[in-house]
Amino acid sequence: MKKMRKLLGSLIIFLLLATTALAQSDSLNDLLDRAGRQMYVQKYEEALLTLQSALKIDPNNFEALQYIGTAHSAVGNLKQARTFFERAYAIDPSGAEINNNLGVSYSTDGNREKAIEFFLKAVKVDSSSAIFNANLGMEYLRIGRTMGALPYLHKANSIRPKQPEILFSIGNSYAAASRIDSAEFYYEKSAEAGGAAAELYYFLGRIKDKLKKTKDAEASYKTALKLQSNYPDCIRSLGILYITEGRYTEAAVQFENVLATDSSFPGNWVGLGTAYALEGRSEKADSIFNGLYAVDTSLAFQMMRMIREERSRQKEKAKD
Repeated sequence: MKKMRKLLGSLIIFLLLATTALAQSDSLNDLLDRAGRQMYVQKYEEALLTLQSALKIDPNNFEALQYIGTAHSAVGNLKQARTFFERAYAIDPSGAEINNNLGVSYSTDGNREKAIEFFLKAVKVDSSSAIFNANLGMEYLRIGRTMGALPYLHKANSIRPKQPEILFSIGNSYAAASRIDSAEFYYEKSAEAGGAAAELYYFLGRIKDKLKKTKDAEASYKTALKLQSNYPDCIRSLGILYITEGRYTEAAVQFENVLATDSSFPGNWVGLGTAYALEGRSEKADSIFNGLYAVDTSLAFQMMRMIREERSRQKEKAKD
């Protein structure tokens, strides 16, 4: 009888332990499911609290560590994000997603070599992912390896066509390789796919300008400025386009408008002084030249060079 009571007691303890373990397992799964839903609707702060509870149950749960790294990354806590990604990676380094996440972490931090190392691992594990291929291609592009970038970017585009960012990156690769026609093609494809970044239209404008498609270049620059009115490079490029077209008054207005809101960009003073000189407003041009000379003689000489080159170009046009 005593032996029977001992057996029953042991069985009850065993059942209690098993029930507790099962309850903890269910609780962990519930927490992970809840965190997944919170992250899906971008409630990252709530997800972080949920995931912290999950890690109290299982500090080495791979999914929880990866989720919490992703949530930290989404709210800009990059150091914390990498800490959790590295903990997950130490548990299982074989997954494509964890390698990609670490690649993104290093890319954001500007460590291109480490980013490429992890992006390569991600692509090796899963070459069918457009995101993994695109991330690797873009990272190669950032270090100037355009020929290394293109195969991965084209692969990403074949897997997920009509993605504006991928098409834009392909265009950037061709532009960097001085393959102007191909750059134009992919920039236009990016715009057709819904690309709405000022940078896209500015780069497209520059390519159109190089191809002597002046009207198209002007339209692209204006679109970029509608998207980002304070875009110094684009403002200057449009002003210079007006100058090369002999539209000096429009160029002057362009530079005057931007300098009224931000007078710190010296290139705009060079452009305005050039436009004034070519327009025949010598007194104002001289005043700007003297101001530039006092600050940086190279800027003043740049202005003079632009004036000479434009007058020479206009003389050649007149002969034709």
